[in-house]
Amino acid sequence: MARPLPSFLQSDHLSARTRTALLKRMEQEQGQREHLSSEAFQLLELVCDDILPQAPLLGDVHLNLAVMIDHTLAGPGDGWRFADLPTDLTAWEEGLTSLNLYAQALFQQNYPTLSPEQRGTILDKAFDGSLPDVPSAPFSAAQMALWSGDLRNQIVAAFLAHPIAQEQLGISSNLTGGDKEIQGFSSESLTKREAFEPKNERHFLELS
Repeated sequence: MARPLPSFLQSDHLSARTRTALLKRMEQEQGQREHLSSEAFQLLELVCDDILPQAPLLGDVHLNLAVMIDHTLAGPGDGWRFADLPTDLTAWEEGLTSLNLYAQALFQQNYPTLSPEQRGTILDKAFDGSLPDVPSAPFSAAQMALWSGDLRNQIVAAFLAHPIAQEQLGISSNLTGGDKEIQGFSSESLTKREAFEPKNERHFLELS
């Protein structure tokens, strides 16, 4: 089911080019897996929710961040990668496979069946490089630390790139100007909302 469009997408402070890009993100997020294996993708869906619970920010709306990430994995990406990691698609497939193998080694269960606390332990150990030696895992503990940084970055980036999240958090950085003129902002205040900005402007201050 199509999602309602955030009202700021109709603003004359938004260029047609930016509006098209944002609408494409909304369409992409409601699409299907394209690159990761089914097993890796299902695991990524869980990990996205473990790292970034959306309900406190979006209420009943839940964005499929895993799809957004999956769709980027065969593209040009951001132009760089860690020398100790393979190319993006391989890295994500092997990183997610490794995550499950480390879960088995630490808790004798697959990642999806772990408690929230156990999942948090796995993710924290992956990030700080303290996972145990598991020879069957494609990634070593050191490689998992590198990949885990990318994992967290991509999850947050996908969330903040979506127009629904932008509206809910009051993100107005795209509203610098329309096609006819670059109107810009008249206020530099962190707390004062301009008329064209999302009504939820500064919502993040209430969450801090």
